[in-house]
Amino acid sequence: MAKLTSKQANELAGYFLGMAQAIGDFRYENWSLLSADDNQQLGNLQWSILNYGEDILAFSSILVMEDVKNSIEKIKGITSRIKENMHTVKVIQKGIDVAAAIVTLGAAIISKNARSITDSVDGLVKVWES
Repeated sequence: MAKLTSKQANELAGYFLGMAQAIGDFRYENWSLLSADDNQQLGNLQWSILNYGEDILAFSSILVMEDVKNSIEKIKGITSRIKENMHTVKVIQKGIDVAAAIVTLGAAIISKNARSITDSVDGLVKVWES
């Protein structure tokens, strides 16, 4: 397993920021459709995503990934799709599920568990594509 370089950590943190912004935009665009609980849940998830982005930067010297390049490319790809298309999500629960999957990915990266990172990236892709 390889340690993340500072450049890779910056990339990952940027992806998390972009995904958090997409979740925030989704929340704003659907404000009138969200129940108070859904609004609170999305807000909490968005905050967690932002915090994981910050943590990735803070812990970049100790974070590892089994296949750094492949994992980062997958995260880059799904981030792009989420940022570009989150506004097209019409089901509130899917928006919540996507946000939760991003949080799971952040937790996996911070945990330094290579298998969990791979599973979480794949899980986020699966949630997005469902």
